[in-house]
Amino acid sequence: MLDDRIELSLVDKSYFSDPYQLFDDLRRESPIFRSKVIGGWLITRHEDVDSILRNSETFSSKGRVTHLLNQLDLEIQPQIQLLHYHFARGLAHSDAPEHRRLRELLAQAFTPRMIERMRGRIRELAETIIDQLPSEIDLINDLFTPLPALVVGELLGSAREDIPNLIRWAHAINGLYEKGGRISPDKALHAEAMLTEMRNFVGQLITERQSLKLVGKLTGDEDVLAALVMQEADALSNDEMLSTVVSLFVAGHETTTHLLGNGFFAILNRPEWFTHMKQDPTLIPLVVEEFARFDGSVPRSWRIPKVDVEISGVKIPAGELVLPILAAANRDPAVFSNPQMFNPHRETNKKHFAYGKGVHVCIGAPLARIEAQEIIAALLSRFSSIELRSDRSSLKWREDLALRGLLNLPVRLN
Repeated sequence: MLDDRIELSLVDKSYFSDPYQLFDDLRRESPIFRSKVIGGWLITRHEDVDSILRNSETFSSKGRVTHLLNQLDLEIQPQIQLLHYHFARGLAHSDAPEHRRLRELLAQAFTPRMIERMRGRIRELAETIIDQLPSEIDLINDLFTPLPALVVGELLGSAREDIPNLIRWAHAINGLYEKGGRISPDKALHAEAMLTEMRNFVGQLITERQSLKLVGKLTGDEDVLAALVMQEADALSNDEMLSTVVSLFVAGHETTTHLLGNGFFAILNRPEWFTHMKQDPTLIPLVVEEFARFDGSVPRSWRIPKVDVEISGVKIPAGELVLPILAAANRDPAVFSNPQMFNPHRETNKKHFAYGKGVHVCIGAPLARIEAQEIIAALLSRFSSIELRSDRSSLKWREDLALRGLLNLPVRLN
């Protein structure tokens, strides 16, 4: 019966516009549920999600993409060899001790100081874009898509004219995961082609910085990629650097777009929060944190157990896909009182999983928070109010199980 409801919600698209009633039903009726429709175990209680995310020794991040790719027919396998190769390595696709080494190296380049240093630049970019906007815009396409792309692009040392390609490549690669525990063949072939282009582009950036390093014209302070190239002891290999840089852009662009889009949609329906933030800008970080809990852009994580495991009395065989539903855990009434209410003042907000938890917690979360804070501050400084100029039924949502977000958000800037 639950699988029938899941299938119906995917067919009528209510899963994408508002999955939270379904998540409540799953958490109440079957919090550890094997869905044939989605192709994995759906874990919806906060306590169970927490136990999985913190237990990286049992629940592996290595081989997750391979698990999906191997389900495709044999005749397509020779055409997706780069996908197999690329996703067999890198920060997001490794376990300890490899993951620890890669994360420590990346953390040396992607430092809190470098991220905080971007705050002023983010505000500058936001104000430049906002100054050029007409009074009626689509927040997703006119601001929330280009700005995160520009920010991550600058961090990785790409030029402004490269941004449209980076957006295109990221969208195609993220499309691999939109069906949950399965990949459609056409998406795999498209992702293979786009990954080829993106790796060639990133490889060229790496080569340019390596050449500058050889002649003493690289300090490591220019951008994250320069800092990675300047590392000496136990440095990343070229393949590890390629995978890491690709992942930083693919994971750091659309996730921030939809964090902003989903969050702004929530407060467009609660205009008093604009007034509160204009009167007291110190509320902005609290509002951004509630954006992430209330309707974050990454509704699920994914792991593969290395051994047979038991979660809350339910046995899960080794090698099967486990999908901790972060969005469901973030509205678990056992942890968050009145979870369907948007409330930036809730004391339990630090317990949400919007950026993951444990060793694989999102390394770009501080940057996403700063981007959202500065974009909100820039909008509040320019406009007395922002109004939705469309009814809810005309809004289009991404049809994606791995990324949750609006495709359009038409507003009037007053």
